[in-house]
Amino acid sequence: MSSGNLTADRRFAMAQTLRAEGDFAAAADVISQALELAPTWAEGRFAFAESLADASQQEAAVAAYQAYLALDPADSMGAAARLTLLGANPVPAELPAAYIARLFDEYAPRFDSALTERLAYRGPEILKEAISRVRPGRFSRVFDLGCGTGLSGAAVRDAADWLGGVDLSAAMVRQAVGKGLYDHLEAGDMAAALRALHTPCDLIIAADVLVYIGELAPLFTVVRRQLTPSGLFAFTVQRADKGDYTLGREQRYSHSRAYIARCAEGAGFKVALLEDVVTRQEAGKSVPGMAIVLTWRAG
Repeated sequence: MSSGNLTADRRFAMAQTLRAEGDFAAAADVISQALELAPTWAEGRFAFAESLADASQQEAAVAAYQAYLALDPADSMGAAARLTLLGANPVPAELPAAYIARLFDEYAPRFDSALTERLAYRGPEILKEAISRVRPGRFSRVFDLGCGTGLSGAAVRDAADWLGGVDLSAAMVRQAVGKGLYDHLEAGDMAAALRALHTPCDLIIAADVLVYIGELAPLFTVVRRQLTPSGLFAFTVQRADKGDYTLGREQRYSHSRAYIARCAEGAGFKVALLEDVVTRQEAGKSVPGMAIVLTWRAG
């Protein structure tokens, strides 16, 4: 996060203290002073926008996020989503890959404990139980989309002859490698990893992953092409009660039942199981979700 200018870094540290104390307007003022010394510092520009947004200076915050994006077009800090939440941008089809990779690279060392202890995360267990109700028994080839540190892999390993996984975050993949659960792991894009598979799978899973993608139809199509005719696609999502999908303040997407069903049908799937579940807590409250298992649609 260093700007390369010691004085700017000191002012930024002072601004962070002010933000922690809730004095957002003062924090924005101090960060603006730091940016005078380091005008091309992307992280500082983003923090400036965050402070303005926290201070309810919406118009100025929008301009500051846009200035950040001019410095970091890949959007590794997630400004586009912030602009959506401020009403300045439409809901994007997905969150930027650079943002997801950076977020989880930073999160990797504490990911398992944070999810299981602080957020009471149960996605893999819920998904495993849903899969067993649709098709009990073993699977010859299983592929884990957004495998993270391997929590889902641990849940399905005993039912998989071969287990592969992919995640955008290289740091998360390194954590998964250390657990020795997978036969194949790679860091990269989910759809690209699926297209590169030489042999179709009979189970593809995505636990708490599609919450970072709004428009699901393209991924469903790729998954369908990489499944055997008897294969399953099993995943969890957060539940939206209307529309197709929404982007929440926590920068995670929620999807509606009707949208999931429509995307499934369009990709050649049928819904074998779709039920309301709670996979995690957020700020002490249950987050409404769904567990879904799709199968090939005959004909």
